[in-house]
Amino acid sequence: MDNILIANNIEKDKVSIKFNFQDGRLSFPELYLSTSGDIELNPLVIKLTELLELHREIEITYEDPLSLLETDSKIKLVKETLDDIYKSFNIYIIKDEDEGF
Repeated sequence: MDNILIANNIEKDKVSIKFNFQDGRLSFPELYLSTSGDIELNPLVIKLTELLELHREIEITYEDPLSLLETDSKIKLVKETLDDIYKSFNIYIIKDEDEGF
């Protein structure tokens, strides 16, 4: 079965996140994480929790047309945090598969 694609588009004051299930299902609406001020990750965590029932790994891409990852330390930290969240999701899915769930 195909993985779920998650595309992260890094912009000046936000990261927009698109989900693509690749199986004909209607994907989640695009999710926006504001990077000005405190970053609220709960909406992303809620969506990932909903994906757990599909028992499919996720593939992550990043688009950074303004090269903010090279010039903005906060954006770089946001990407590292997102990477950790996505990796944890995949580890959980792989563990479930190994245990036969």
